[in-house]
Amino acid sequence: MPAAGRAARRMGADRPVMLRVGVVGVGFGRAVHVPAFRADERCRVVGIGAATAGRAREAATALGIERAFDDWHELVASPDLDVVAIAVPPAVQPEVAEAAARAGKHIFCEKPAGAMVPQVERMVAAVAAARVTHGIDFFFPELDAWRKAKAAVEDGTLGRLHHATLSWHVETYAHRARRDSWKLRHEMGGGTLNNFASHSLHYLEWLFGGIRRLAARLTPTGGADDARVDAWLEFQSGLPVSLSIAADAFLGSGHRLEVYGEDGALVLANPGPDYAEGFTLSLGTRGAPALAPVATGAPATGGDGRIAAVRSVARRFVDGIASGTAMTPNLHDGLRVQVLMAALREADGTGAWATPPPRRDRADHG
Repeated sequence: MPAAGRAARRMGADRPVMLRVGVVGVGFGRAVHVPAFRADERCRVVGIGAATAGRAREAATALGIERAFDDWHELVASPDLDVVAIAVPPAVQPEVAEAAARAGKHIFCEKPAGAMVPQVERMVAAVAAARVTHGIDFFFPELDAWRKAKAAVEDGTLGRLHHATLSWHVETYAHRARRDSWKLRHEMGGGTLNNFASHSLHYLEWLFGGIRRLAARLTPTGGADDARVDAWLEFQSGLPVSLSIAADAFLGSGHRLEVYGEDGALVLANPGPDYAEGFTLSLGTRGAPALAPVATGAPATGGDGRIAAVRSVARRFVDGIASGTAMTPNLHDGLRVQVLMAALREADGTGAWATPPPRRDRADHG
């Protein structure tokens, strides 16, 4: 039995063993995955991998990690690891995840899961065959303001929903520096559709249910394949939602979701530079016809606010390993988002509505 399987079976004991985590990637992996997993007392980060030996050794030394790998193949094959957390370009991630699954490792991935639908389908098949626990980092539903917004949508506070609009306007470092980067090339899993709209497609279906059809316009600029995404979504309920997402917006207004119903309205807004910290939820109803804050997130602290959100996803991932049950979000959710992004590209190419396959209902976040 693989080391990961043995660890999972023993975690229910009174004295659970420590899960040994290896992180592939010294960008987001170093900045967010390492502290997120270290925050769980059931985990110990014992390995980190990078593309070169120098970068791997530097990261391991700086973070106090025992082992440095300059070849991800060696990391995922190591018998001294139970979990592989992956934070590499999406075009590369599926190969790493498939190899980790074959080695019996539990897998924690970044979004989007891959650059193309067939890649992610192979990932899903690999984790199913290996019967390992898998998770993916869609973190917005972890935030308190977003959970309260979902409650207001579901408990009837807004009444029958009429329409919603999403704007997410920022300027990323790659656009600001005008540098050549995989984050600007969709074939590598970059671009605004992959980097930002992937999050939005996930949380919009989490909030409103399945998408029935969609249309899109993807706009390139400054060497990027799609710097801006304008999209129109129609949900199974009939709810129309419009999206305007830009990664080249100098002095952009930030992230804002407005939802309008028959009896109320809500606004989720974060004008700050931290993608996770700083959201305020404001709510108004016909009985109190003015938007008033009902949940105020902490302002940006200067640290990376994504760590706390990813920590929440990672803890549920470890819970899944301990109990031997599936967790959400997982690679099935990653595949769903990949299918929706492919439909948006199709719609952009044809100039017509595209119809994705129906969403399968899945367990909600715990």
